[in-house]
Amino acid sequence: MRRNEASPRPRRRLLLTVSGASVVLAITAGAVVWTGRHGQESRASADERVHVTTAVVERADLSDTLSLGGTLGHGRSRVVRSGKDGLVTWLPRIGAEVTRGGQLFRVNDNPVPLLYGSTPLYRTLRDEGTVGRDVKVLVDNLRKLGYDFGEQPVVGSWVRPRPAATPTSDGAGAEGETASADVASGKSGQDAAPSARPTAADSAGAGSPAASPSPAPVQVRRGEGVLTAGVIAALKRWQSRTGAAATGELGPGDAIVLSGAVRVGGLLAEPGDAAGGDLLSVTSTVRQVTVPLKADATGSVRRGNKVTVTLPDNSTVRGHVTALSSDAQSADQNAGGEPQLTVTVGLDDPDAEPVRDADSGSVRVGFTSAAKKDVLVVPVGALLALSEGGYALQRPGGRLLPVETGLFAKGRVEVSGPEISEGLRVVTAS
Repeated sequence: MRRNEASPRPRRRLLLTVSGASVVLAITAGAVVWTGRHGQESRASADERVHVTTAVVERADLSDTLSLGGTLGHGRSRVVRSGKDGLVTWLPRIGAEVTRGGQLFRVNDNPVPLLYGSTPLYRTLRDEGTVGRDVKVLVDNLRKLGYDFGEQPVVGSWVRPRPAATPTSDGAGAEGETASADVASGKSGQDAAPSARPTAADSAGAGSPAASPSPAPVQVRRGEGVLTAGVIAALKRWQSRTGAAATGELGPGDAIVLSGAVRVGGLLAEPGDAAGGDLLSVTSTVRQVTVPLKADATGSVRRGNKVTVTLPDNSTVRGHVTALSSDAQSADQNAGGEPQLTVTVGLDDPDAEPVRDADSGSVRVGFTSAAKKDVLVVPVGALLALSEGGYALQRPGGRLLPVETGLFAKGRVEVSGPEISEGLRVVTAS
């Protein structure tokens, strides 16, 4: 029977063949999901092809950033307390900057200077031959302040402390401005240096029972200094120059040890107050950025991470994470009761014109949480999520190329596979 010319033409359908199975194309959440019925095959004729959008596989650096609000200022403040009894007789003005050797405040009209270091003064330094990290703080600061005190015993040397109250046989006291405590290099075997740091009990049995035991020798370790006669003499000269009593002794509260120069941010006491409490708060002298961060969200933020800071005028400067505070105290908790930490960001060029011109205030900080260099990337919309699992890219002719995905960032995704190469053109949904 002859077909009626007026009969309607059948509706066109586009079927794509993938490994012997017909599939239906559906776009879901930026990726394409392929489903189909096994065993059916068909091929669209050339005049039935539809227009598709394509993209090219590119080789590029890919990074994912986390943008958080911060504050441009002088960093996190810390409270300075006095370790001496007495009355506060002088305090600096707010905004004053104090550097190494400068006085932070005065107690009983004696200056309390600033020293740089990481170990606070926790004992009185007076006896020749005293060894420790606190001594190293004193030694380093005296040297930086321009005082000459001779050579320090080398690491590995053994020194025997000589209490200041014990006079020498001729009553002369110090033997000059070199190390007057007994020192053995460890190479010559002098003073029978033991193989480990001894205790006072090691030498308590020597000599007459009525005699006081001599102090045990102590070995100098890395990061430690030795209180020599030369250091004590230099300390006296420095004390005299600052207006303090030239005792040659330095104890807790005689100086304040901080990590560097400080800027006075607030006064917590007044002249005439007891010196035992909080006296003032200080910050760094260098402009930096502080960023509050939930304690459980620090996984992608590490010390040394590079960041981009957007200033109030929308200009940007580079920076890096210099500190991540660890004290999630209740006073620093947010309204939801979750502890917060403080990320401190140092600016690579804190004296740059945009930074100098910027008022203290709100900024945006972009943290790079993940980064890949020189990888193959495509738009996320080019990914095809397969029903059996995994992903593929589609060539303009319909062929699917399986891929492994890597970092997702800024609408692009890292891809790799045996048939994936730079310059390859693939279908994309966007």
